Amino acid sequence: MKPELLFLAVAAVGVVIYQFAQKCVPATVNPMAMLMAAYGVAFLLCLVALPFLQPAGAGNPWRLAFAGLAQGSGPWVALALGVGVLLIEVGFLLAFRAGVSLQWSGVAVNGAASLLLIPIAIAVFREAFALPKALGILLVLAGLALLSRT
Repeated sequence: MKPELLFLAVAAVGVVIYQFAQKCVPATVNPMAMLMAAYGVAFLLCLVALPFLQPAGAGNPWRLAFAGLAQGSGPWVALALGVGVLLIEVGFLLAFRAGVSLQWSGVAVNGAASLLLIPIAIAVFREAFALPKALGILLVLAGLALLSRT
């Protein structure tokens, strides 16, 4: 299996766990308290995984990892990731509390986000855009229209 496909499979499993867990958060629990607990677990898992995701022979993984955060675009990227993660978490949690379906919420959000990312991908990262991608966009829009009717 190509590494790229393995990484996407890992992300897909993570989304399933994430969506299921979000849907199971009791209404009596403060959303921010739940997110702090979840981030605590994620923080501990990151501490365990950090040494295994360094380039081979790179030296002390702790020093190198945190030195990289302070360089270049590291600080603003960390801030943007934190804001993005919080908005995702709160958005899904509150949507599920409002009765949104687990069946289509992820598809709808990812489809909408993909459409919003197109101009960023083209303008900032100079990614190519072609007719097949335009047809894919039309399919996403059609799918979002169908999902919004249920």
